[in-house]
Amino acid sequence: SVPPQYKTLYERLKTKVASVPEFEAVVLTPLVDSHALTSAQACQIVDCMYDHDLLPPRAENNFYQILGLVALELESPGAGEYAALQFRLSAGLPPLPEQYFQYLSDPVDRALDRLEERLGAQVPPLASLLDSGSGVVSEWPSAPTGDPLMGDPLMGDPDVSVGEIAGAKDENSVRKYVAQLRDGFVPLVGANDRIAIREVPEKEGLLFKHINYAITHELRLGTDVPAGPRKVIRRYSDFVWLLEFLLKKYTLRVIPGLPPKKFSVGASPDSQFLQRRRRGLHRFLNQLIKHPVFVKEPIVATFLTVPTDLASWRRQAKIDDALEFTGQKILITFINTMWPAVGEEFLQNWRAAEEKVPRMIEVWSRIVVLVERHEKRQKQVAHDNSRFFELLLHFTQHSDAVYPCEKPETRVLSALNHEDAQAIGESLASVSAFFGKMAGVLVDESFVFNTTVLEKFKNYLDYLQSLQELFARAKRLLVNTIAQLQLRIQESERRYEQLAQNDTDIKGAELMRLRQAIVNDKQEMFKQLNKNWLIKQCCMEEFVMFQETQFLVAEAWADWCRGRSQYLQKYYELCDGVSEKVASEMPL
Repeated sequence: SVPPQYKTLYERLKTKVASVPEFEAVVLTPLVDSHALTSAQACQIVDCMYDHDLLPPRAENNFYQILGLVALELESPGAGEYAALQFRLSAGLPPLPEQYFQYLSDPVDRALDRLEERLGAQVPPLASLLDSGSGVVSEWPSAPTGDPLMGDPLMGDPDVSVGEIAGAKDENSVRKYVAQLRDGFVPLVGANDRIAIREVPEKEGLLFKHINYAITHELRLGTDVPAGPRKVIRRYSDFVWLLEFLLKKYTLRVIPGLPPKKFSVGASPDSQFLQRRRRGLHRFLNQLIKHPVFVKEPIVATFLTVPTDLASWRRQAKIDDALEFTGQKILITFINTMWPAVGEEFLQNWRAAEEKVPRMIEVWSRIVVLVERHEKRQKQVAHDNSRFFELLLHFTQHSDAVYPCEKPETRVLSALNHEDAQAIGESLASVSAFFGKMAGVLVDESFVFNTTVLEKFKNYLDYLQSLQELFARAKRLLVNTIAQLQLRIQESERRYEQLAQNDTDIKGAELMRLRQAIVNDKQEMFKQLNKNWLIKQCCMEEFVMFQETQFLVAEAWADWCRGRSQYLQKYYELCDGVSEKVASEMPL
């Protein structure tokens, strides 16, 4: 027997449940919203509709049986199976709980509007998504929040209900989440550069020369690696392999780049270029270990700890370079709490950063050039001061011939020149000593600026370039077929219902093929939507952590000002000393 509730609902809803998506929107989604059913239970009921040909749902007998499945699930989760329903048919279909009957009896126009918006929204072609210049984001007309990655947030995770997504934002947990991300990443140079690297030239044969790099550190990498000083020898090609691995597995992370291998094809690297490359490799390694994800990567630990030749180790080892979140599922807490609180803000900031970072790189590159040019000028001034020192010594050695001052007791000119020439000679000696000391101070300043301050300016430039490369990789990874899958599912469901209405055995194989195609397409769409959620989460984490790099700007300029002040004070002391001595002793 059919409960009166079923007949009442059928009369009210029969014109609004012509298809499976409409039945989901009118009956299942309200129950999921009210937490009576989970999304998994709703999906199980839909699968049962396809598996046992309970289509179209507007057919009276089909509608009653589907409601029976719903009632069984409400009565006991997991009991909504077709076999259990057939067993209960002899005793009568189970009634719906009164509160849910009343809930489903309410007007459903809003639910239908939501369905219509989801299925009928204009979906932009992928080209517009990729050419929009916004990286992870562009505008989707159906997404009022400006989120282009998915028209229906529920579709990102089958186990997440609309009611959960629309929940209240937990401000404290969001702030804690963001603070933990930032606290876990400390990019400042300071005393945090714990890896040292030096060149170890190694000649092989008569024509080829390979440069190895000795890497030393005292890092504790992994639980199986004992603490203590460690040393490994690596070649430039090993660094290239490590970077390629990181780009494959951690495509959506801010990955530092490598310095070039050579100036140009066929050019032999000079000592200055080799020094720049060594410093670039030093920055690369230290930036890696400061990242909270890379420092835990086993391959990074292997690179820094395995003393054997890395090429031999790679031939024997099994290396998993699949995308880091392959097989993972987006966390419900991220969709429920984090994204509603910071998602829109992040998307806007991401767009703005992607637009402005090329100009920032251009400006900061010029600043680096100026800092480097200043250091070279200081070195040239030091060289000039050394020349002053030498030339003044030569001048005083030969000036006696023009201004004789020896043996003033027996020589008239010497007697007249003696005191003045001696005073001038002593003053010139003081000036010469001043230039010698100034040359030493300038050399020290040039060395400090070249090895520490300049490296901090370049370190920040590395991070800016890494962020720009992340924007490009994220844009490429966002290519998907969600829009095409959605349209294909709608078309397959329409054909399935048309064939099902014919009720002929000849169409049985075609119905099975269509049903399987619908299931496969939905699974693929859920997979791609889940991947897009994970992309958004990963990009947001990296962007939040990247905010810590602003302190690199402060660190670089603070060191520059501190160094200039320290050495200018030495200049002033030397200048004051020589000025007082020369002004008081030089005869005029």
